Amino acid sequence: MDKIREKINSIRAEADAAIAKADALEARIKELEQEQIQSEREIVSLTNKNKQLEDDLEVAHEKIKELKGNEEEDLDVKKEHESAQRKIALLEQELEDSDRALKESTENFREADVKAEQLEKKVEQLTLQIAEEEKKNEELENKNRELNEQLEEFSKQLDEI
Repeated sequence: MDKIREKINSIRAEADAAIAKADALEARIKELEQEQIQSEREIVSLTNKNKQLEDDLEVAHEKIKELKGNEEEDLDVKKEHESAQRKIALLEQELEDSDRALKESTENFREADVKAEQLEKKVEQLTLQIAEEEKKNEELENKNRELNEQLEEFSKQLDEI
């Protein structure tokens, strides 16, 4: 009788541990989903910045073409040209940096997505395991009830003797 109770308590403890683990995994999934949302926002931001830098680069290239045509006009034009060249170099560097950051963010997003999928599968497994443990627990409780009824019946028979 005590062994059955110990077994029931053991199964309950296992079920409680599994539920706690599932809750922790669900919290981790929510955290990863928030990271994923943040990564998506960062990707959008970097994409917009990248587009703006490309537009700036295109404007700078057009300005260079314009300056090349008027190069002989004036020393100020040459200085402006040099300034534009420096600006283009800076913009190209910023564009490369943005592209690099975009690639890193995309990779981080993919990794977070894979982790989220893995954790979702783990939660599903744990949920199934909990359901199985609860079913076993129910069966043990039914057996316990039956054994208690038999014990009471046995006690009554012993009392009658």
